[in-house]
Amino acid sequence: MMRVVAVVNQKGGVAKTTTTANLGACLAARGYRTLLIDMDPQSNLTLGLGVEWYKLNCALHNVLLDSDETPMASILHPIADLPLFLAPAHLDLAQAEAILTPHADKAYRLRNALESSDLINRFDWIFVDCPPSLGTLTENAIVASTHLLIPTEPKFYAFAGMDSLNKMIVRLSRGLRFQVDTLGVLLTMVERGTKLHQAIADEIREKFGNLVFDTVIYKNVRLSESEMEGKPIILYDRRASGAQNYDSLAEEVLARASR
Repeated sequence: MMRVVAVVNQKGGVAKTTTTANLGACLAARGYRTLLIDMDPQSNLTLGLGVEWYKLNCALHNVLLDSDETPMASILHPIADLPLFLAPAHLDLAQAEAILTPHADKAYRLRNALESSDLINRFDWIFVDCPPSLGTLTENAIVASTHLLIPTEPKFYAFAGMDSLNKMIVRLSRGLRFQVDTLGVLLTMVERGTKLHQAIADEIREKFGNLVFDTVIYKNVRLSESEMEGKPIILYDRRASGAQNYDSLAEEVLARASR
């Protein structure tokens, strides 16, 4: 069964992009056919995987504006020697969001593009890297998804951000035809040995219970270095703690998905 996962949190800087790239790569390394979709006009996922958005003739904004003229399958880029592909973003995605907003079907564009290209049957996992906002692009990601993965830092505003996301999902589900489950809440950017981080992490686990992954993503400079080199961490330095963290997360995600 194919799963579409929106990696979402309205707060920026919580490692949504890092998680999309590295979790996807770890699953691909295990043989799962994986597609990563860059839904953020900043195009950080695209750049972080070595694709130069400014050289692209077509990218995700073309698909969302007219998937008949530009099918999703036509913009995919293979990543390394893995069953891993990227649907890249371009800065023009921000303009596309503004164009889509008045349209009645604005929240269905990504879902329709995936279905019309038959990508649902070509991949085991699809991950959508969402922008740090709850606008039309994020709505598209949520409506197209079967699951949500919510990265969050152990900081005091984490609860407010997740409450806002939950309200958005409730609002969307009342007016649109979709159903989405939460795959899990992921603690990211955690500093080892920091009492404050540990205390807030404990609060998050107390509030969200079993939704919180056992795996924790610790701060690791090798993760940043791998993005600068345009490679997932497992291809840049498999021995790095960041690679081990994300490989552990992949194992946990597979276990949850099989329930």
